[in-house]
Amino acid sequence: MEFTDGNIREIAFSEICSLFPERRKDSHKGDFGRLLCITGSRRMPGASLMSVYSALRSGAGLVTAATAEENIPALSSRCFEAMFLPLKTDDKGFITWHGNEDILCGMISKSDAVLIGCGIGLTEETVLMTKNVIRLTKCPLIIDADGLNAAAGCIDIIADREEPVILTPHPGEMARIAKVSVQEVQRSRVYTINNMMKQLPGAVIVLKGHGTLVGYKNEIFINTTGNPGMSRGGSGDVLAGMTAAFAAQKLTPQDAAKAGVYLHGMAGDIAAEKFSQTAMLPRDIIECIPEAFLKAERNR
Repeated sequence: MEFTDGNIREIAFSEICSLFPERRKDSHKGDFGRLLCITGSRRMPGASLMSVYSALRSGAGLVTAATAEENIPALSSRCFEAMFLPLKTDDKGFITWHGNEDILCGMISKSDAVLIGCGIGLTEETVLMTKNVIRLTKCPLIIDADGLNAAAGCIDIIADREEPVILTPHPGEMARIAKVSVQEVQRSRVYTINNMMKQLPGAVIVLKGHGTLVGYKNEIFINTTGNPGMSRGGSGDVLAGMTAAFAAQKLTPQDAAKAGVYLHGMAGDIAAEKFSQTAMLPRDIIECIPEAFLKAERNR
C-alpha cells in the first residue's frame, strides 16, 4: 500500500485513554510487567537514568537497569525504585558483550519487554551485544539511539525476528537505517517510513520529530502533542522508557508506541506550561508524566 497524507490518521486522545483501564484492587507488581533496560555508559549515565525513571513513572511493575557497574551508585541514589544489573565495560566505560552474555541472557529470558540502546555508545562490543539481544529476545524489544546505530549495518536480523520490535529513530538514525540523507528523510517523512515498513513488515516504526509518525503494517499515525522545548538531548530516552513500559504492560506494540509518543508529548506540553519551552528539561517531562496520566484517567 502506498501512503499519502490522506492515509494518515491522528492519534486520538480518547483512544489513548482507553488503553489504561482502572487497575484491579488485587493487582500486584507482576501484573504490570518486568522491563529490562540495557542502557548507559561511562559518558552517558543520564541516558540510563532517564529511560529507567520514565519507565517507572509510566506504570511498569519491575524495572531493571542493566548498565555499567560504575554508574550504579549515582543512579541508585536518584532512582530508588529500580533494580540494577551491573555490567562489565571496556577501558572507556562502554558495556561489553563478552563477560556479560550469561547474565544478560538470564535476565532477557525473565523479562516481559526489553529496551536497548539509550547511551550505550557505538563500539564493536555494543554492536555485537545489540545483534545478540535482537536474536535472543523473545518478548517485545524496543531499540533506540545507539541500538539503532548498532543495528544499521545488519537490519536483516530485525526483519528476521518473529517477535514484536519497536524502533524509535530520530531523523539522523532513520537516515542511517534507510541509507539515505537526513535531508531526504525530512523532505519526505511519510515516504521514508513507508519504505522502512516494507523492509521491516513486522516492526513498529516511530519516526520522531515534529509530527512524530508511528507506522505498522498498513497504517500510519501522526502525533499532535509536544512542542519545540522538547528538542534536547535526553527527551528520546524518556520516550523510549515510556514506550518500553507500555510494552511490558502487555499493550500491543502499535498501541505502546502510540501511547508513548502521545503521552510523552502531553507531558512535554505540561512541562512547557510550567517552565517555558526555553527552560524546560527532559527531567521535567518525566516529572509531568503523572499529570498526563491524571488527564487520561479523567477522560477514559
